[in-house]
Amino acid sequence: MLKKINRITSKKEFEEIKSKGEMKATELFSVVWMKKTENRAFGAIISKKISKKAVFRNQIKRRLMEAVRLNMEKFPEGFRGIFLVKKNILDKKEGEVESCLKKLF
Repeated sequence: MLKKINRITSKKEFEEIKSKGEMKATELFSVVWMKKTENRAFGAIISKKISKKAVFRNQIKRRLMEAVRLNMEKFPEGFRGIFLVKKNILDKKEGEVESCLKKLF
Protein backbone atom coordinates (compact mmCIF):
# COMPACT_ATOMS: atom_id res chain seq x y z
CA MET A 1 0.00 0.00 0.00
CA LEU A 2 1.18 3.48 -0.79
CA LYS A 3 1.97 5.88 2.02
CA LYS A 4 -0.62 8.56 2.59
CA ILE A 5 1.65 11.32 1.26
CA ASN A 6 1.89 9.38 -2.03
CA ARG A 7 -1.88 9.17 -2.57
CA ILE A 8 -4.15 11.62 -4.33
CA THR A 9 -7.38 11.78 -2.39
CA SER A 10 -9.00 15.15 -3.01
CA LYS A 11 -11.54 15.56 -5.78
CA LYS A 12 -10.10 19.01 -6.51
CA GLU A 13 -6.66 17.56 -7.26
CA PHE A 14 -8.14 14.77 -9.42
CA GLU A 15 -9.98 17.39 -11.49
CA GLU A 16 -6.89 19.60 -11.80
CA ILE A 17 -4.72 16.75 -13.06
CA LYS A 18 -7.42 15.51 -15.46
CA SER A 19 -7.89 18.97 -16.96
CA LYS A 20 -4.26 20.21 -17.14
CA GLY A 21 -2.26 16.99 -17.35
CA GLU A 22 -0.61 15.10 -20.21
CA MET A 23 -1.64 11.56 -21.14
CA LYS A 24 0.41 8.45 -21.84
CA ALA A 25 -1.19 5.11 -22.66
CA THR A 26 -0.39 1.39 -22.64
CA GLU A 27 -2.51 -1.66 -23.34
CA LEU A 28 -3.59 -2.01 -19.68
CA PHE A 29 -4.03 1.60 -18.55
CA SER A 30 -3.53 5.25 -19.37
CA VAL A 31 -1.84 7.79 -17.12
CA VAL A 32 -2.80 11.44 -16.92
CA TRP A 33 0.05 13.25 -15.21
CA MET A 34 1.52 16.60 -14.39
CA LYS A 35 4.53 17.80 -12.46
CA LYS A 36 4.37 19.83 -9.26
CA THR A 37 6.98 20.72 -6.69
CA GLU A 38 5.63 18.36 -4.04
CA ASN A 39 6.13 14.64 -3.40
CA ARG A 40 5.15 12.01 -5.95
CA ALA A 41 1.47 11.10 -5.68
CA PHE A 42 -0.84 8.68 -7.47
CA GLY A 43 -4.51 7.92 -7.81
CA ALA A 44 -6.60 5.46 -9.81
CA ILE A 45 -9.95 5.62 -11.53
CA ILE A 46 -11.57 2.23 -12.09
CA SER A 47 -14.98 2.50 -13.69
CA LYS A 48 -17.91 0.19 -13.11
CA LYS A 49 -17.61 -0.59 -16.83
CA ILE A 50 -14.46 -2.54 -15.91
CA SER A 51 -16.32 -4.71 -13.40
CA LYS A 52 -19.62 -4.33 -11.63
CA LYS A 53 -18.18 -5.98 -8.52
CA ALA A 54 -16.28 -3.76 -6.09
CA VAL A 55 -14.12 -6.72 -5.06
CA PHE A 56 -12.55 -6.93 -8.53
CA ARG A 57 -12.14 -3.15 -8.83
CA ASN A 58 -10.36 -3.08 -5.45
CA GLN A 59 -8.07 -5.97 -6.47
CA ILE A 60 -7.09 -4.10 -9.62
CA LYS A 61 -6.36 -0.97 -7.61
CA ARG A 62 -4.24 -2.91 -5.10
CA ARG A 63 -2.23 -4.59 -7.90
CA LEU A 64 -1.64 -1.30 -9.64
CA MET A 65 -0.63 0.62 -6.51
CA GLU A 66 1.71 -2.16 -5.41
CA ALA A 67 3.46 -1.98 -8.80
CA VAL A 68 3.74 1.79 -8.36
CA ARG A 69 5.14 1.41 -4.84
CA LEU A 70 7.82 -1.01 -6.01
CA ASN A 71 8.86 1.29 -8.89
CA MET A 72 8.50 4.66 -7.18
CA GLU A 73 12.06 5.74 -8.08
CA LYS A 74 11.27 5.56 -11.82
CA PHE A 75 8.89 8.52 -11.54
CA PRO A 76 10.38 12.04 -11.49
CA GLU A 77 10.21 14.10 -8.29
CA GLY A 78 6.94 16.05 -8.10
CA PHE A 79 5.08 13.56 -10.33
CA ARG A 80 1.29 13.57 -9.88
CA GLY A 81 -0.50 10.85 -11.83
CA ILE A 82 -3.94 9.32 -12.22
CA PHE A 83 -4.28 5.84 -13.70
CA LEU A 84 -7.28 5.26 -15.96
CA VAL A 85 -7.67 1.49 -16.10
CA LYS A 86 -8.75 -0.41 -19.22
CA LYS A 87 -10.88 -3.57 -19.24
CA ASN A 88 -8.12 -5.98 -20.34
CA ILE A 89 -6.35 -5.58 -16.97
CA LEU A 90 -8.90 -7.92 -15.32
CA ASP A 91 -7.07 -11.18 -16.06
CA LYS A 92 -3.51 -9.85 -15.59
CA LYS A 93 -1.21 -10.75 -12.72
CA GLU A 94 0.78 -8.25 -10.65
CA GLY A 95 3.98 -8.97 -12.59
CA GLU A 96 2.31 -8.14 -15.91
CA VAL A 97 0.96 -4.88 -14.51
CA GLU A 98 4.43 -4.02 -13.21
CA SER A 99 6.11 -4.73 -16.56
CA CYS A 100 3.53 -2.55 -18.33
CA LEU A 101 4.27 0.24 -15.86
CA LYS A 102 8.02 -0.08 -16.49
CA LYS A 103 7.44 0.19 -20.27
CA LEU A 104 5.53 3.41 -19.75
CA PHE A 105 8.33 5.18 -17.87
